[in-house]
Amino acid sequence: MKTGVVECGLRYAVKRSGSQVACCSLSIRCGARSQGDFHSGIAHFCEHALFKGTGKKSATVINNYLDRLGGELNAYTTKEEIVLHATVLKEDWVKAADLLLELANDPTFPAKEVEKEKGVIIEEINSYKDSPSDDVYDRFEEMLFEGHPLGNSILGTVASVRKINSAELSNFVKTCFLPQKMAFAVVADVDEAEMENKAVRLLNKYYALRQDN
Repeated sequence: MKTGVVECGLRYAVKRSGSQVACCSLSIRCGARSQGDFHSGIAHFCEHALFKGTGKKSATVINNYLDRLGGELNAYTTKEEIVLHATVLKEDWVKAADLLLELANDPTFPAKEVEKEKGVIIEEINSYKDSPSDDVYDRFEEMLFEGHPLGNSILGTVASVRKINSAELSNFVKTCFLPQKMAFAVVADVDEAEMENKAVRLLNKYYALRQDN
């Protein structure tokens, strides 16, 4: 395995495996505990909304981009981080990695799409409340970490989710999606030196975009 840090402070790791499938991930250290003065649930909302468009791609293009390659794109949010991840054939790992970096670097949060996503997230919140085990666990964590950021709800509340808008999501990304808080990883049956070289070039491209903005 090869690891390193590029100029902007973004860390990376590449590892060769024996699989024909490549797995890429971009971890951003800004989960529910990092929401600060933002509305409760914004990290999770942001994870959903990242897929709703970038400066170059619409939501439809993003959703179909890896499907056409036979790959999969997804994400999740925890108390500690947001993780974007993709699974593709090893020949397509650079395309998958580039997409992950684009989603994190250039989201547009179209107002119409954000409003639609509120309904999806509110349904998710309600479904958790319909599951006694999930509800009890969430309440336990809130009590255990009362007064501490780890007590923050990942999903937020129906009321807080309704208040989140495109401007707040953009501000959250600007404030929290810092290269120093990010880590990129790829595992594929590709020469590690080659993967490292291509990964560093991609990450430096990301850094240049951040500098330009």
